[in-house]
Amino acid sequence: MAQRIDVALDELYAARQRSGRRQLDLNDFPLVDALLDQFIASTERRQERMAAKAAAAARAASGPQEGAATERDAEDSGVLPSTASDPAETDEAHREPESHADRDANEAAAPEKPKGHGRNGASAFRKAEHILHVLAGVIGAVCEVCGFGKMYRYREKVIIRVIGQPMFFAEAHHYEQARCRECGHIARAPGPACVHEGVGSDYVRYDWSACAMLMAMHYFSGSPSKRLESLHEGWGVPLADANQWAIASTCHDLLLPLFKALERHAIRTATNFRIDDTHAVVIELQKEINAEIAALEDLGEPTKDVRTGINATGSYWETPDGTVILFYTGRHHAGEIVDQLLEHRPLSSPKLIKSTDAASKNFDHAQGDKLIETVCNAHALLKFRDIKDKYPAEYAEAGSVYKQVFDNDDKIKELELTPEERMLYHRKHSKPLMEKLKKYCAEKLANRQVEPNSAIWEPLTFIVNQWDRLIQFCHVPGVPLDTNLVEQALIITTRYRGCSFNYQTVDGAVVGDRAMSMIATGRANGVEPVAYLTECLRCHEDLAERPEYYLPWAYRERMKSGTSPPIPDAEVPREDPGESTSMSTLAPDVPARLRDLAPELGEGAVGGVAAPDQDLQLARE
Repeated sequence: MAQRIDVALDELYAARQRSGRRQLDLNDFPLVDALLDQFIASTERRQERMAAKAAAAARAASGPQEGAATERDAEDSGVLPSTASDPAETDEAHREPESHADRDANEAAAPEKPKGHGRNGASAFRKAEHILHVLAGVIGAVCEVCGFGKMYRYREKVIIRVIGQPMFFAEAHHYEQARCRECGHIARAPGPACVHEGVGSDYVRYDWSACAMLMAMHYFSGSPSKRLESLHEGWGVPLADANQWAIASTCHDLLLPLFKALERHAIRTATNFRIDDTHAVVIELQKEINAEIAALEDLGEPTKDVRTGINATGSYWETPDGTVILFYTGRHHAGEIVDQLLEHRPLSSPKLIKSTDAASKNFDHAQGDKLIETVCNAHALLKFRDIKDKYPAEYAEAGSVYKQVFDNDDKIKELELTPEERMLYHRKHSKPLMEKLKKYCAEKLANRQVEPNSAIWEPLTFIVNQWDRLIQFCHVPGVPLDTNLVEQALIITTRYRGCSFNYQTVDGAVVGDRAMSMIATGRANGVEPVAYLTECLRCHEDLAERPEYYLPWAYRERMKSGTSPPIPDAEVPREDPGESTSMSTLAPDVPARLRDLAPELGEGAVGGVAAPDQDLQLARE
């Protein structure tokens, strides 16, 4: 504890003069000791406060479930001192305010302030490790530059250091073993149970976090398996492309209850959905199409009725709980996917609002009586924009109308109106504008000012022919203005096609669709996909029993409250020293269908993951 000495002010001045002359008396050393004790105690308190502040920032960055106590809360709870016993802090609290001239001079002398951390501030790096650097012996001391002013506490400087590292990290656990010479019994040193979690064998295990990261990198970022293999080969963590497919396929089986729960929730509870198609490539389906065409040509039959298109259909469902995004790849179109999904919608459910583009194939289905059909207004505007160079007047008319309509919708979002209030607002402010545009288009067509073969014909007829579907947002609550959200979701499939080029088989396309659906749905509901999929995989047994507990909105609320489902104990595989490792000794979490592939994989495969040095037919996208 710092000792306290009562000294008169004159004696302090005299001691200061002797210190300046380097002529301290013996009677001055008790005073120096007391001052040093006070300075040390003040520095220790300051370091404790800074450490508590860094710990609070780390707790706040780790997640809302841990809470983030403010400095005031810390003071009230005793973590931080509520009074400034530091002499420097006391002087700072009672010093006179700067004059305008002094402030201008200090600002002119100070170096130019940096612009910060760019688009993202320091608080955006939520997972950053906080490292405290203490400025010892400076605060409260005399400035070393001018030799006169006193150093006061200034705002904290935060520098973010971003470090590059491999996406996957490997640990080599060395277990000491002993073997009995008589019976052959092998005893192994105990180790952490987490070593045996995940997918693989008794020799190589891929942790659930690695499985989730692989799914995100391949299916969301579109990184090809060969590219990931090449990168990690250089980083010293081999990750063969055949292994990647086996991991993804196994995780798909474990996460299948989650996808089915998302699909079921969307079909039963959605109030509206948007749907659209984009091109996809599946090698197996392409070979099937070519075989059908070749067979018809050999028979002399026409081939015009052969469906040659392969589509990735994306659907964006809005439910009372949250958003669900689903993908389906195959020889179908959006209308057929709607039929398949709505067969499972309860008959007692209200009509579902469907929004799409005006392609006829999207309306040709058997479930039309369950739907309120609407058309995207953004597509209508784009048709005018495509011909704006040749027809600037018509584009200006449509652009003016739609600018006001979309501005009205933005205002509605700012006001946070209910669907009914939104409909009434649009009916009052947007419907007259839309009717004006329709009248403009109809007059041009009726007066024969436009030829059917001209470029302006399609935009004008689109407004007139699709009028009832375009104007539904003014008559039915909850009708969206456009399909932009599903168009943005389809970027995931487009990115995969652009980077990984294709799926090899239909099975690979199914795995990719479901992985993309779960990742996209998690992101749409504010959930970090890697952490989300990691928990779902780690708790896959509980997930199979109650998948609704793992829907993204339930997971998000669980993270906020700080609760988590029980994690099953990792089962350590038993070892038989008399048998070599093969597909029959897999951990229980590897599906039986992978064990059945043992003859194809050969003895080099362990844990359902093919050995890197084998050329396997199992490697599929």
